[in-house]
Amino acid sequence: MIIVDDLNKIPVNTTTASYFDTLTPFKINKSVPDVPLLHEYPKLLKFQLPDSVDFQQLVADTQEALQLYGEWNYRLVGEGRKDASYGGLGLTYNPNHIDGNSANVHEQVQGNHNPGTKGVANPYSAYSNINMPTIKRNTHYDTFGFATRTPASYHKSLGTFLDSFKCTMVRTALRIIYAEQEGPVGDDKYAGVTWHKDEAMTTNLRINIPIVTHPDYLLEQEGSDPVHIEAGYAYSWDTNTMHRAYAKTRTAPPRIHLMLGFSCWWDFDEKTNSWSTNEFAGKKHPVDMLVDGDIISGLKLLNG
Repeated sequence: MIIVDDLNKIPVNTTTASYFDTLTPFKINKSVPDVPLLHEYPKLLKFQLPDSVDFQQLVADTQEALQLYGEWNYRLVGEGRKDASYGGLGLTYNPNHIDGNSANVHEQVQGNHNPGTKGVANPYSAYSNINMPTIKRNTHYDTFGFATRTPASYHKSLGTFLDSFKCTMVRTALRIIYAEQEGPVGDDKYAGVTWHKDEAMTTNLRINIPIVTHPDYLLEQEGSDPVHIEAGYAYSWDTNTMHRAYAKTRTAPPRIHLMLGFSCWWDFDEKTNSWSTNEFAGKKHPVDMLVDGDIISGLKLLNG
C-alpha cells in the first residue's frame, strides 16, 4: 500500500492524479488501463439498481435536495459566462479549491474555475485548456481534489445510497439539462453537452443514474446511434471516448441525472486528508470491479 498524507507536496502545475502516477508502477491518468478486462462488455452497460434502493424515495429526496441547496448553471470560459441549458448540484467538492469563498461548495463542480481563461479551442469545454502551463492543483482540472462530500450529499435516502459505496467518489454531481434553453448542441443549438471526452476511467469511472428524464433526451457515443437511457437504472461507459448528451426538442421538462464518479484504485480518507492505494490498484480493471460489485454492492448487469 502507498499512502500520501501530505497533499501539499503535489506541484501546483499538475493534478493530483498525475502526481500519483509518479509514485506507482501502474498509471491511472491514461486512456487504457494497465490491466486488461477479464470479459468483453457492450459499449453501454445497463444495471439494475440494488434491491435496497427505493427508487421513488430517491427521486423525491433528490428533488428536495435541489430545492434546499440550489441549482447552479455550468460556468463557461469568458468572464461571467454560464450555460443556461446545463446545470446541477455538486455532491463532492474541494475544500482547498482556488475559488475559495467566492463559490458555493455545491457549485464547484460546475465548470471552469477561471472564467477569464483565453486561448481555448472550445469555450463550452472546461477541459479545452487542460494541457496549458497553468495552475492545475485545486482547480476544476484536479479531479481527485473533488473528493469531499457536500452537505447535499448526506440528504435523506440520497445520502444513504451514497454512504453505501465502496470506492471514493470524485467529481460527483446531480446534472440537469434544461431543454427549453438554447445550448451548444448541433445547428439547432439544443440544450445539453456537446461532443467531449472526460477523464480516464482509472481516474474517474462514471456511473449515470437517470432520476427524472423524458424520451426526448438522448445519449450519443461516437460510432453508435443515439439512445434514451431510462430512469431507475444505472449506466456506465468509457467516458474517455467521445460522447454527448442532449435534448432533441425544446419542450421536454428538465432532465435530472445522478452522475457518480469513482476513484477505483486510490481511496481517500476525509478525516486524515490522505490517499492510499487499495487491493485492486494496478490489478483489476475498473469495469470488472463495477460488474463484480466492488464499487456498488447489489448492482446487477442486465446486458452483459
